[in-house]
Amino acid sequence: MDTNTAAASQQVLDLQRDLATVKEKADKSLALLRSIDTFDRGFISGQASMAQRMRYHALAKYMKADAFAAREALAREYPLSLAAGVTAEGVEIPREAGIASFDLSQRPEIRRAVNEAIGFFAASGGLSKSYPSKQSLEFVGSADTEFGEDSALFALASSPLLVAPIAAYFGVFPILAGFGVTLARNSAFHRKSSQRLHFDPEDRTQIKAFVYLTDVDETSGPFMAAPADKSAHLFNKPDFVLDRLDDTVVEAGALRKFVGPAGTTTFCDTCRCLHAGAREGTRERLVLSIEYNIPSFLGVPLLPGDAPMQLRTRAIKLETTYPYMLALLGRTHV
Repeated sequence: MDTNTAAASQQVLDLQRDLATVKEKADKSLALLRSIDTFDRGFISGQASMAQRMRYHALAKYMKADAFAAREALAREYPLSLAAGVTAEGVEIPREAGIASFDLSQRPEIRRAVNEAIGFFAASGGLSKSYPSKQSLEFVGSADTEFGEDSALFALASSPLLVAPIAAYFGVFPILAGFGVTLARNSAFHRKSSQRLHFDPEDRTQIKAFVYLTDVDETSGPFMAAPADKSAHLFNKPDFVLDRLDDTVVEAGALRKFVGPAGTTTFCDTCRCLHAGAREGTRERLVLSIEYNIPSFLGVPLLPGDAPMQLRTRAIKLETTYPYMLALLGRTHV
């Protein structure tokens, strides 16, 4: 064996040894991760394997059985409580798919919300202003700081048009976790951002309603998602850890892009459906995103002494005794 060949062979052996060492450390870390029996909501949200998430949420449902039972009753009774003519007829979220989109641009509650959000955006500085951002998305305003109980956005978020189909989908009356207006300039691609496919970490199921505030076509970074039944091959793997993923993880044709005029509203179970949006394009996109959850989600304390309720609705200071509104705001049955 000549000197060059011997040196090359040694390099291969060194690389193999290094790889074995790295793999051993990774295996030990994964074994430790799987063994952690924790109820820490921060750990579950950011680091847990799917098996750990499953255990946490199963425990949460067990411990919050009374809250779930009360919200099941509210979900059954809610349609009967509505005034005549108040309806969400035709708006339904299939459980198997976990996603549905509707052109609601002519509904008055949608039009009022769109007009209010556009006006707020313009008064805030419009496209000439830089807003707090998370890579691909800029945060224009939210129910945590700007939009209170008198806003058209809150009126929409608490309206039967959205709440009724979501309650029917969950089978329990939802909690409004928060809402806000986001701007996507669609000028760059960020591999670690929500522009790549991902699941949301809050629970095993949740609904986000995405209301387009501007017309959205293929050039303006449309929201995209694969139905839950086409995403489940990942979601149901116990060892799966949430991460940003390439489009190739879903079968060809499974990923749908949602386009439409301002007022188009897409309901998506972002914990069950792989989803992304705001990819590179030539037109900006303004969206109202509203999040609805159930009592097992990570924003709700599990044990005495836990961190307090984590809802992003601090600007909503509504005083009410209406049971459905109290439940929606997470003030009862949690």
